Amino acid sequence: MNSYNNLDLDIIKNTIGEYTPILEAKEYINDEEVVFNPLLIRKKLQETSEALKLLNENNDISFDGIYNCNDLLIKADKGFLLNGIELRNLLVFHNHCERIVKIFNKLEGEMSIRDYTDSINLNNRVFDKVSQCIDNSGEVKDDASDRLAELNRQITSAETDLYNRAHRFIDKHGASLQEPSFYIRNDRLTFLIKNSDKNKYQGYTYGSSASGLAYYVEPASFIEANNHLLNLKGEKADEIERILRELSYQIASIAEDYSLNFDSLLKLSVIFAKARYGFYKQGICASLNDTKYFAFKDLCHPLIDPEKVVSNSYRLYPPYQGIVISGSNTGGKTVSLKAIGLSILMSYLGIPIIASDASLPLYDQIYVDIDDNQSIQDSLSTFSAHISNINHILNNADEKSLILIDELISGTDPKEAQAISLAILDKIKQLRSIFIITTHFDDIKNYSYNDPEILLSSVGFNMDTLTPTYRYLEDSIGSSNAIEIASRYFDDQAIVESAKRYINLNRTKEEELLEKLSRQIEENETIKEDLNSEKQKFNYLKNEYDQKIKSFEEEKNKLKDKYLKELNEYIEEIKYQAEEKLEKLNEKDSDEVIREFDSFKQEKEVKKEEKVEFKVNDNVRIKDNEQIGVISEINKDTAIVDVRGLRVKTKLKDLILMPKIKKQETKVVAKAYKRIPSELNIVGERVEDGLVMMEEYLDKANAAHMSNVKIIHGIGTGTLRSAIRSRLKKLSYVKEFKDGDYYDGGSAVTMVEFK
Repeated sequence: MNSYNNLDLDIIKNTIGEYTPILEAKEYINDEEVVFNPLLIRKKLQETSEALKLLNENNDISFDGIYNCNDLLIKADKGFLLNGIELRNLLVFHNHCERIVKIFNKLEGEMSIRDYTDSINLNNRVFDKVSQCIDNSGEVKDDASDRLAELNRQITSAETDLYNRAHRFIDKHGASLQEPSFYIRNDRLTFLIKNSDKNKYQGYTYGSSASGLAYYVEPASFIEANNHLLNLKGEKADEIERILRELSYQIASIAEDYSLNFDSLLKLSVIFAKARYGFYKQGICASLNDTKYFAFKDLCHPLIDPEKVVSNSYRLYPPYQGIVISGSNTGGKTVSLKAIGLSILMSYLGIPIIASDASLPLYDQIYVDIDDNQSIQDSLSTFSAHISNINHILNNADEKSLILIDELISGTDPKEAQAISLAILDKIKQLRSIFIITTHFDDIKNYSYNDPEILLSSVGFNMDTLTPTYRYLEDSIGSSNAIEIASRYFDDQAIVESAKRYINLNRTKEEELLEKLSRQIEENETIKEDLNSEKQKFNYLKNEYDQKIKSFEEEKNKLKDKYLKELNEYIEEIKYQAEEKLEKLNEKDSDEVIREFDSFKQEKEVKKEEKVEFKVNDNVRIKDNEQIGVISEINKDTAIVDVRGLRVKTKLKDLILMPKIKKQETKVVAKAYKRIPSELNIVGERVEDGLVMMEEYLDKANAAHMSNVKIIHGIGTGTLRSAIRSRLKKLSYVKEFKDGDYYDGGSAVTMVEFK
């Protein structure tokens, strides 16, 4: 009697069937029933969770091209002959089995779904033979056996001989022929000979032409050749049948294994169909707990348009035994009820649900009573149908059951309906079943409000727009808002005002307070949502700001490294100039040095008096803070100086012109350390001597901050080159090395770059 059709589980299963190309898998999904077995439920959820994880890691498994081959396997097992196309189809199925097994063998980690591929038995020996004998079009290959290859050779030779004889006959007896050609009639070569000459060549006649003016004649001289060719073709047909029978016999020997292989792939494709559904719906697999309570976070009904659906969080926790949901018409009570029930059933089938998190208990049965038209079609009124269904529920439910009832008792007098509803609630509480019930009745709301084991909740309604919000509000009471909704449709608002007066006449003070409290809770929820929205915006802006700070720090470090490098180059240049001056001074006597110093001093004093003219892109130093930068703008007596990305405004008189920094590191270093050449030639040296010379040279070049050098070792036997490269791998200051290009000497040279 229990049915989940009203929860739309069949629609979900039909949708999941679209995610598998195997017809039998679609049927399997549609026929799959919810089995309230904890081990089975855990197994299904575990398998789908593993498949979903693989999909999220871009490890999709394709089941395209796989079909049910059981009919062919049964045919072979019963001793029937399989034709070439059938054998080819079985080979394709075998290849799919092999492909999927290989995919899973490459995957890392423990997975329970690997059991399905581990159970697949592949018989490569049989299908290698099928592949050798059957081509892609399902025909037996000409070389499927030595005997067949020889027969094909003989047939080709016989046909060639026969056709050559035919052409000679045409050339010799053309006058007797209706047309200068030959024809195959009844598998025999014939000629279309005129009526007057049809008996001239003896042999056999195989009918006349359409006009009746000629006959298809097999001359006596061709009978033996035709017979020989037909005999060869007969032997070929026998050999092909022998090959097909042998292959069919071998298929029969493995039929049971491959039938089980299909069953394994079928179940695996079902698992991946469920996982693909979850992947494209951005769903999750619920976790299971050992209590009677559930919790859903951001749960959406899976059949509502994703752009319109409202996500809600639902939970049932101690000391509550059940939930009573109240609220306006079309406000989402039934949607909430269905979303919870459907999501639990989907999870029990191993189907992902649309939520951010979910924890579910293992109920032994779920009982559903939601109004549908099927009951009425069974000659029962709405009221009778509800009572009949609820009676079944109360007779079968226990403390491990979940009961879902939409609009507890309807279709009869409201006062009597409320009394019956309260009695049913008492019975459900006695059974200790977990329950979720929706209602409009005030008596049930008051009953639930005063019962510490019932969580009274509602669905939201916007009084400003007179429309439902579909938000689930825990621990609140909802009004039906029927009068407010009706006000949108009545042209005469006096009807609405009159209805409100009648309501107020019968409303108790407690009801007014409860309604006021409910609306205050709803307003608080709206404020809470607005705050959450602002919080999300703040977090987004904060992340964006943090990213910009990170980028700024990275750019700052790059500029710092750049300017430090340029400064080191500048220092090396000054050092070189100082060493040059010192060398020249050492070469001159003291009197000459004194004269040059006086001359240099006078030159400096003259330059000091000269006015310095600054230009954009000049390197300058700011006197006050000793910062070094580049002039980016000049305006009269002031300038803008770019100091490591910062724009500094200063007077021209406070700037000191700096010499241009040379950008080419190798040239500066080469000039500063002119005693160290850019290359070392060790051609002809013994390996030991060459390595010593190279290390001494590289130590000096590295100390001189050279960026790269060239080692010339020649080609020869390659011994010296190999020894050099082995030693370079062990030098900590070597960044990389490689052959020189064509103009540098190619493999006779090793280019070395320092760190």
